[in-house]
Amino acid sequence: MRKEKYNTIYSTKDFSIFDRIVGNRVPTTARAEKNINHIIKSIQKKYVPLPILVNKHMKVIDGLHRLEAHRRLDIPIRYIITDVDITVADIQRINNISNNWNTEDYLNSNMDVERQKYPNTYDSKPYHMYSLFRKKYKFSHRNNLMMLLGMTANPGKEVEQDFKEGRFRILDWSDACETAEYICTFKDYLVDYKNRNFVTAFLSIYNHWRFSKRTWNKKLAQNSRKIVHCTNAADYREVILEVYNWGLQSGSRLKIKEAA
Repeated sequence: MRKEKYNTIYSTKDFSIFDRIVGNRVPTTARAEKNINHIIKSIQKKYVPLPILVNKHMKVIDGLHRLEAHRRLDIPIRYIITDVDITVADIQRINNISNNWNTEDYLNSNMDVERQKYPNTYDSKPYHMYSLFRKKYKFSHRNNLMMLLGMTANPGKEVEQDFKEGRFRILDWSDACETAEYICTFKDYLVDYKNRNFVTAFLSIYNHWRFSKRTWNKKLAQNSRKIVHCTNAADYREVILEVYNWGLQSGSRLKIKEAA
């Protein structure tokens, strides 16, 4: 493509010339569908010809949802071709200005990259394994990270940033699955067994060196009614410790500061 064609506004109804950059958001999620429908309604109310941005290979950098809305309405889409070298991280930053990426977007983006880099083994890569774990056990995102990374406290910003930017790695898959399976056995006793705050509190105690499954199983069966709904992990931890320590001699009890 000649240099002078860059940064010029074009218009077309041939939507087949465009493609998606690997790692960009997929326009097929429920959230994407909602945004596309919002754009369609906005265009129907008053059409504002806002161009999308593509690279020299006609892959969309910004405007996938707008492109899909125009395709469905069968009206021309305006586009600008840029010669700037754009990375997936750049696309995430650009998109976040107008429509923030959520966990699902970052997960799909990194799974997309894994499929491209490892076409024959992507199923065994971290983000595909995370997706499998999430679908199977249905815990919150942060609880998933805690179990897959072997953490005893809520993941901080650095961990979240690593997940977003493709640096997520699983510490021990077998241990994570064993922990998830164990928590799922609480369903016969607790309505909130998958509550994010409860799981966060329980993991901070479960991973303590003095924690005993045998003791907890017995106390849970005897006193599950004492584990009431709480609004934060700290309160859940106090309740869990109260149930765990009930009837134990002082030398066998878990202390809050020890479980922190």
